[in-house]
Amino acid sequence: MTPDIDAPAGALATTLAGERVWLLPERALWWPAARTVFVADVHLGKAASFRALGQPVPAGTTRDNLDRLSALVDGVQAARLVVLGDFLHAAAARQAGVLDPAHRWRERHAGLDCLLIRGNHDSHAGDPPATLRFELADEPHRLGPFAACHHPRRVAQAYVLAGHLHPAMTLHGRAHERQRLPCFCEVEGLMILPAFGAFTGTTVEGLPPGARCHAVGGGAVWADPHP
Repeated sequence: MTPDIDAPAGALATTLAGERVWLLPERALWWPAARTVFVADVHLGKAASFRALGQPVPAGTTRDNLDRLSALVDGVQAARLVVLGDFLHAAAARQAGVLDPAHRWRERHAGLDCLLIRGNHDSHAGDPPATLRFELADEPHRLGPFAACHHPRRVAQAYVLAGHLHPAMTLHGRAHERQRLPCFCEVEGLMILPAFGAFTGTTVEGLPPGARCHAVGGGAVWADPHP
C-alpha cells in the first residue's frame, strides 16, 4: 500500500491490487508509486483520416489531444506514460499533419518513458515511427500488480487496466433530459478507462454486467453512487 498523498484536483482516489491510484478528470489513471499515468484510445489522426475520405470534420484535434496529454503528464509530473492501445487511428494518420506535431510533443517530453500496448487500431495503423521512441508491447503486459491491456479481459493474478470500449454512462434529469458522460468502468479485477482522444465517440453498450461506472464531468470524477 502506498502512503497517502495529496490527490490531483477533481480526482477520485481508490485502491486497486493494493496500490493507491487516482482516476483523473483528464480521463486518465495515475499510479503515483510508480510515477506512471495510463491513458487509452488516443486515436491521433482520426479527424485527418475522416477528412482524407472527404468527410467534413473539424481540424485541430491532433493538437488538442497532444496539448491535453502534455498538461496531463506535466500536472502529475509523470515519469512514464502507458497508452492502453490505439495511439494512431489508422494508416491515413501517418501524415505530416499528424506526425510532425507528435514529434514536437515527444521532443518536449524527451525524458518521459512511453509505452504503447498494441490495440486493434494499431494493427491497422502500424507501430508509431521509431523516432517517437515508444516501447511497444502486446497485451497482457505486466507492470507490478497490473496487466496493461487494450481489450478488457481477465488475466490470472493481475488487475487489468484496459480501454477499447470508450465507456460512457447516461445521466437522467428531472425534466426528462439526458446527458451522456464518459466514465471509468470497474468490475472485479478490471478497470476500463474512458477514451482519452477527442473525436472518439462513446458507448453505453457492451459494458460488463454489474459494472460500477464513475462519471467524468465538470472537471471531476464522480464515484458511482451504487457501491
